[in-house]
Amino acid sequence: MELSTPASPESLARAVAEQLGADRTEKDGDTGRMRVVYADGRALELTPNRPRTRITITAVLPEQATVHGIEVKAITVTALPRPRPGESQAKATARHTADHIRQRLLPAHTAALAELRERTAPQVATFQRAESALAGFLDRPRGGVAISEQPVCRPLGLTARCAVAWWHTLDGPSRAVAPFMADALRRAGLVTTEPHGSGCVFFAEPPAEQSDTRFRIAPAAGGEGWDLVDEFTGACVRTYDDREWAQGIARSANGEEDAARRAQVASMELPGLSADLIEDKQSRALAVELATAGHMPYGLTDVDYTQTPGFHIYPNTGPGRAKVARLLEPWGSIRPGARFEAPEREVDRYDKDMEAYARLLARPGRTVAVMLDGIQVTYNDPLTRPRSARFGVGHRHENRLPHPPK
Repeated sequence: MELSTPASPESLARAVAEQLGADRTEKDGDTGRMRVVYADGRALELTPNRPRTRITITAVLPEQATVHGIEVKAITVTALPRPRPGESQAKATARHTADHIRQRLLPAHTAALAELRERTAPQVATFQRAESALAGFLDRPRGGVAISEQPVCRPLGLTARCAVAWWHTLDGPSRAVAPFMADALRRAGLVTTEPHGSGCVFFAEPPAEQSDTRFRIAPAAGGEGWDLVDEFTGACVRTYDDREWAQGIARSANGEEDAARRAQVASMELPGLSADLIEDKQSRALAVELATAGHMPYGLTDVDYTQTPGFHIYPNTGPGRAKVARLLEPWGSIRPGARFEAPEREVDRYDKDMEAYARLLARPGRTVAVMLDGIQVTYNDPLTRPRSARFGVGHRHENRLPHPPK
């Protein structure tokens, strides 16, 4: 079969995809290479060889395979097999290529993906580190820490086994607590992913060698669109309809990851905490206490704060003091120093929420006072220096649920 014309490789790829039961074909720019892509994301690459009488077929593997030394040898087949009676040369080439892929390439591809799945499965030591890091999240009547393992559909036919933690309540994982659990895990030296709108936190050991492309996009494992995938944990952050938009988000996420690494901090930002309090251990403790009690930290991008009030903690005058405010958008409805601009029903809610915050935060070592614009918390023994972002590991704590959230 002559493969010198641009249309011939495309026609061959479509015919091979049909014989293999694949989902679609894709053209790799002007290189002449074609991809045969399955519905689960697995992909095969077809490359015509000069003088274009042979075809090399390569099984595409995830990037992690190279790190673990896993590979699948490419196969080469003739582009000019002898046609059967009544069979055109084009059909003979497609049949011949598909037969060799089934017999020689797909079994090795499947075995490589299975080996990679085992190599990247979370280890017992990783769970123990997570349990120790989350020991400070004491169980309460309304929730507790849960750590488990969850299968995650990935492109290229890989179903990853990922470690996941969440704060479980009767209503399911708590979105309010997830950012603070992720922060604690990062301070213990683990890497984390918080899927958009989810109460779960995926975590893993950091890679031996840092990568500039931690976040990448891939065909959506769950259907149409593009997944933003965290290569470190194996989790999908969010799915986007538009590929260019997803690529822009990936570039931004990689830039933020690089900035955090250079700054040597666990969290560039945390919802519910002003920027200058993120490294203050006592202020983080206030935020965790409010979140684990079911209150929503202000600043989550997927929460409608026109309906859901959020708490925000910022510095107060004098050392060892913090202010806890209750915020509700749109701006001006409830803001520190402007609470009387709100409707009467919101003012009443504001007063009740402030009383609830005060009861929750009152404990030995603190003085809690309800003010007109929020709650003033004064520490009897304030910390003189915030602890490093690389510390913060507590004692081992275990409270696992039998099944991770779906």
